[in-house]
Amino acid sequence: MSSMIKIWDLPTRLFHWSLASLFVFMIVSGNSDDMVEWHFYAGYLLSGLLLFRVLWGLLGTRYARFSSFVFHPGETLSYLKSLFSSEHRAYAGHNPIGGLMVFALLLLLAVQSVTGMMSTDDIIWYGPLYNLVDEETAGLAGYIHHELQLILQLLVGLHIFAIIYHKVRFKESLAPAMLHGKKSHAESAQPHEGISWIKLSLAAGSGSALSYYLFTLPI
Repeated sequence: MSSMIKIWDLPTRLFHWSLASLFVFMIVSGNSDDMVEWHFYAGYLLSGLLLFRVLWGLLGTRYARFSSFVFHPGETLSYLKSLFSSEHRAYAGHNPIGGLMVFALLLLLAVQSVTGMMSTDDIIWYGPLYNLVDEETAGLAGYIHHELQLILQLLVGLHIFAIIYHKVRFKESLAPAMLHGKKSHAESAQPHEGISWIKLSLAAGSGSALSYYLFTLPI
């Protein structure tokens, strides 16, 4: 017997879709010479979102917290094997592989954000951190920034494939759950607790402050 329970809080869902939208925009703008300035601006918003998610991963509701999807390597391996068997276990929040994907994306996007702000298009635009590093470091940052986007696109592709795979093989609707926040799960699973507006204000305020500060820097 299963029922729909509230898993994903609104801040987590807004973060998810905002990040997805920014990611698509940054891929498009990063490949257009006419949109370099907007590419930087999107990066500033992305940096603020990442800071918010890190703080919300420490302060947020049950399934938003990092502690809810840090698993023992043995459990992660068992879950990976279950993806190819009939003994698949559903998780209320992020499953072990999904949790690893979250950490990987947050880390790589943070690196992408910093290296982007150290880079230049060698024509007009210079990242706000470009003058803080030497030319060799800036060149390396630009190289990393360019190559890392390919890895990020691959990871996002794997993420989308996993969502489709879970739907087709296990009848798990992961994408809709990130829209309305509810998942069909065992009745013993606990819905997320109420949102602490103090903690939310701290996380959202810090992310907004970072983005605002970056917008004040010259490029």
